Amino acid sequence: MKKKLILVVLNFLSLIAFSQKNTNTNLQTLGNPVNTLESSEFAPTISADGNTLIFESDKGGRWRLYMTNQVQPGVWSKPVDIIAINNVVGPDDFLGGPCLSYDGSTLFFTSNMKGGMGGIDIWYSKRTGNNWSAPKNLGKPVNSAGYDGFPSLSPDGKILYFMRAGEKNTSTGQRCCNLFKATRQGAFFINPVPLPYPVNSGCEGYPRIMADGKTLIYSSYKSDGKGGYDLYESKFKYGKWTKPVPLDFINTAKDDELISVPASGDIIYLSSTTSNNKDDIYKVELPGEFRPEKVISVEGFIKDEETSKPIASTIQLNNFKTKEKVSEVINDSVTGKYQVYIEEGQTYDFSISSKGHTFHSEVLKSDSIKRYQKFEKSVKLKPLKKNTSFVLNNIFFEFDSSAISATSFFELDRVVDLMKVNKSLVVEISAHTDDMGSDDYNNKLSQNRAESVVRYLTSKGITAERLVAKGFGKTMPAVPNDSDENRAKNRRVEFKILKI
Repeated sequence: MKKKLILVVLNFLSLIAFSQKNTNTNLQTLGNPVNTLESSEFAPTISADGNTLIFESDKGGRWRLYMTNQVQPGVWSKPVDIIAINNVVGPDDFLGGPCLSYDGSTLFFTSNMKGGMGGIDIWYSKRTGNNWSAPKNLGKPVNSAGYDGFPSLSPDGKILYFMRAGEKNTSTGQRCCNLFKATRQGAFFINPVPLPYPVNSGCEGYPRIMADGKTLIYSSYKSDGKGGYDLYESKFKYGKWTKPVPLDFINTAKDDELISVPASGDIIYLSSTTSNNKDDIYKVELPGEFRPEKVISVEGFIKDEETSKPIASTIQLNNFKTKEKVSEVINDSVTGKYQVYIEEGQTYDFSISSKGHTFHSEVLKSDSIKRYQKFEKSVKLKPLKKNTSFVLNNIFFEFDSSAISATSFFELDRVVDLMKVNKSLVVEISAHTDDMGSDDYNNKLSQNRAESVVRYLTSKGITAERLVAKGFGKTMPAVPNDSDENRAKNRRVEFKILKI
């Protein structure tokens, strides 16, 4: 009892000393069981939804990575040792800088463990369900024989930001680094190039790209800073990075590094030194002027329609206006869960595909929003079987015409890909109208539209023998023609398997 009382008193005095010493009274400790009195908890990375936290701690005498979940607001579960990584890294190896991808599928970290390129390297582990894979080295050209580390992946998965050792030293003798970015090509990241001035100005490190893909928070060692490395923010606007602005609401005279912000953009997680020279993890509200642009999270589960079991799938977003591919992600094959991000005020071609199944597609529009939002969209895909049919949602025609709109090409190319992968498919392409106009007019229009789709498919290499065009006019409505919305649903093109 006496020992327990002494410990409580020490804890209380330690908190008083820290509150007197720390100039930022807005910092909120995550408390137990995340933070411990006897060890340091450092370098937090928070999941996009703000409910999973991964950090490093030196409890047990060496740095290891731990994961905890927020079971209710402000209450975190007991941290779990990520043994798939920790047990592979040698006891004398460097391990640090965890960074979780926005879709939650990949955990990046930095280490000089065996099997690298010769120096400090970037490694990654893939998540399936609640399990992490054995670490893999990211390889060349991102990793070199020197120092390459502390990565951050853009929300669309296309750009990897990281730090690489330079030639200069700080006034305290630390090796200066520069911030680099590499672009994804398939499963690899290529062409690493340094970020331009004013981001790189001499000594930079520890980048974190926000959920908008445009806001970068990083550390920089500047003579006019508060001391050591300070945190700065720069935004990518009109093809350029803006002048970095210091985050003086949390910068201190010590090194300020390694922060993390969820997709909501309203909270910043960081580690700060306590009065007993240990680090704990805190959170603080991110002021409005530093918040990233608002995004919408589209998330859900993808399953087989017949079995209701999760299936491995690819989720793709294309910008409807520019025709550019915005992102392509793979869901969790064990749970079926996926997550992608869209910007406010944009329109997207959204699709989900899975081997041996039909695909799902639709147009997503994001109106102006006041804050971060989540949009639930779970999908069930049909197995490819004879008589299976589905609507090709993203095929559009010019008004009162059979001319295919250019915005339909994403959808049509998905049909081409599906038929090229499944070479024995013979399908019916059917077009339907609403109840406006005469029977003869609608029959002719729908037949012409079906034939337009078939002509496009044959122009892409699908033989005519595999395609049947049929126009059904207004004879097969999907829903009653009793509203403008329902009539729009009846003006559709369907894909039906005749032979497989």
